[in-house]
This record gives sequence, C-alpha cells and structure tokens, in this order.
Amino acid sequence: MRSAFFTPAVISSLFEAHVVSEDGVPIADPLRVGARGGGMALTAGIRTYVKVKPKSGPISIEVRINGEPSDAKTTRTAVSMVLERFGVLDGIRIIVSHWLDVPTGAGFGTSASGAMGAALALSAALGRPLPIVEASRMAHVADVLSSTGLGTAEGLVAGGIGLVTEPGALWIGRFERIPFNHSLYVVSLYFGPIEKSSILGSPDILERVNKAGAEAMRRIMSDPRPEVLLREARRFAELSGIGDHELLSIADEMTAAGAIGATQNMIGRAVHAVVHRKRLSAVVKVASEYGNSLIVSRIYDGGPRPLIIG
Repeated sequence: MRSAFFTPAVISSLFEAHVVSEDGVPIADPLRVGARGGGMALTAGIRTYVKVKPKSGPISIEVRINGEPSDAKTTRTAVSMVLERFGVLDGIRIIVSHWLDVPTGAGFGTSASGAMGAALALSAALGRPLPIVEASRMAHVADVLSSTGLGTAEGLVAGGIGLVTEPGALWIGRFERIPFNHSLYVVSLYFGPIEKSSILGSPDILERVNKAGAEAMRRIMSDPRPEVLLREARRFAELSGIGDHELLSIADEMTAAGAIGATQNMIGRAVHAVVHRKRLSAVVKVASEYGNSLIVSRIYDGGPRPLIIG
C-alpha cells in the first residue's frame, strides 16, 4: 500500500506567540496553543511518499529526509496520531520518505508541512483518507508537541499569502487570505537553522516578540496587502530583537533592488523577498552575490494535493 502528497513550504514572516493564558498559566491543550502571524506558501515544498507493509509484531516507523534516515519527531508524532485515530496497533511497517525543496529549521515550515503530508499519505495508504482540516489539526498538534512550530499548519490548508488572526488549530484558530498578484515570486536565501526553543522558551524574549507582533498584526489587518505585510514584518524583526542585523541588511538590499518588501524568516537564519516578475532578475542578482542557498519560487495558491506514483 502506497500513497504520496505534495505540501507547500510556508514561510513565516512574523508571529505573536500564544503559549500561556491571560493569567500566565501555560496552555495545556495543544489545539489551543498557537500564534497569530503572517506569511506565504511556496510552490517549493515537500513531496511525501508513504509505504505500508505487513509485518509481524509491533508497528515500526522509518522516516527518511532526502534519502537519509531522520528522527523527524514531528512527522513521527503525526504518524502515531493517525494510527491511534484508526486503532492500528500492530502488524505493519511504515516507511515515510520526505523530499524537500527547502532547508529545515529556518522558518520554511518544513516540520508542519512534512507532518501534514505524512498524515494524509499514511491515511490514504491505509485506505482511510483523512479530510484536509483533520490532517491539519494533527499537524498542528504534532508541531506544538515537538516544539518545532506554533501555527504553520493553518496556512497549509489554503496556501497563498495570509494571516493567522486567531491562534490555535483550525476550528479554534482562524486563517485569512490576503489577495495577491500572481506575477509575484519569492526569493529566499538560506544561511542556517536556529534552535526555536531558545526563543520560544524564553519569557523575556516572548514578551518583546508579542508586543512587536501585536502591533504589526494591527497595522496589517487595517491594510491587508502583501507589501504592508512585508513592511511590518521587517519592522517586527527589528523591534522584537530577534532579527539578525546582517540578514536584515541583505533583505533591505533586495528591497532596494526592486522587491516589494523583504525580511528575515521566522524563525531561522534566512531571508525572503517578494518581487514582481519584471524585477525578479535584479533581485536574484543581488541575492546571488551572497553565495548561499538560493530558492526562487512562485506563491502556491492552494492546499495539499495527492501525487501520482509511477
């Protein structure tokens, strides 16, 4: 039994974490933990292939990323949730293979995207396909429990450019799309990962982040356009204190070259710029001067889709 799905990478441009209640008590329900914020889905993403084979004894789960064995705790958590959902207790071997167009650990949403692709592909391989929203809720919980993210899964359902306006998994949280011109491209530069727990686990840092994030969201929601999102995300990166000055300087160069805006990925040592087709070559030229991993993508307008297995 085999199945495969494509899920987009989703860049987070800014966020406002919701991990504690108003009285300062940690939120226990992972469906209610989350973040407000904004970003965009990319045509660059993850192709996830799942094979299910019979075996004697306990279930075994193997995960590979670009052909290499991986711990991939967010994917493993999502797989376990699917098995629990359908009461599968033993007798199978599961092989999950992710093929990534973008790097991990740098604000491209690969953990949630891979988890959602695995949930959808595994359920289809078992002959019990999950609805998209249910799979997104599983990916959200897996992302939260694995400390790899707070709100990427919501953007995976609709794609495009958008805002998570209420935190939490779908039905609790809320996602709003921002209209965008389909001539837009996203140019990204990758410099390295960031350990998210160093930021998400610090109350002092989160206080600054949330203050800057709330102000940015207020401005964007009063004028929901891609250029406003990017302008406020750039301001957020600086005011929150988690932006890297070198990376933000590169983002500013990309804007000066013709992008409608650019900023640092949240959370990662990477930058992204959004640019119209007619200015794409100029922005790519500036980005290429830094010699790092360069990703040029369209904005992905849609949700996860099944792949044909040859």
